[in-house]
Amino acid sequence: MLAKPRVLVVEDDREVREAIRELLEETNFEVVGEAADGSEGVDMARQRNPDVVLMDLRRPVMGGLEASRQIKQEMPMIQVVILTAYDDPALKEDALTAGVYAYLVKGCPPRMLGEVTLQAWEMKRAMETQ
Repeated sequence: MLAKPRVLVVEDDREVREAIRELLEETNFEVVGEAADGSEGVDMARQRNPDVVLMDLRRPVMGGLEASRQIKQEMPMIQVVILTAYDDPALKEDALTAGVYAYLVKGCPPRMLGEVTLQAWEMKRAMETQ
């Protein structure tokens, strides 16, 4: 049996977090954790070693951009996908400079979220075999 992509969801809105988890589980991903803020997300990434982190930008305690930077510095194989309400080119540029795999705006088609998350997982797998 093939391994499922392991995903950590970092989102402060419980209802949004649950909707993302349900979408991922329905499309053959394993959600290994859910965090409500960036600091908790970094800690959970250290403990659970996901393949992909879905990260909201505007987080209490530690913002998603700073959390993404920490994850990429400490665990460069983990791929981070930003999922945010902010369609801002400057924020997108900052996120990509921080090393995130992709920047998606909330409200994008659910299929796109699944496809990008799968592509991020495939990137991690490719990096591990080099």
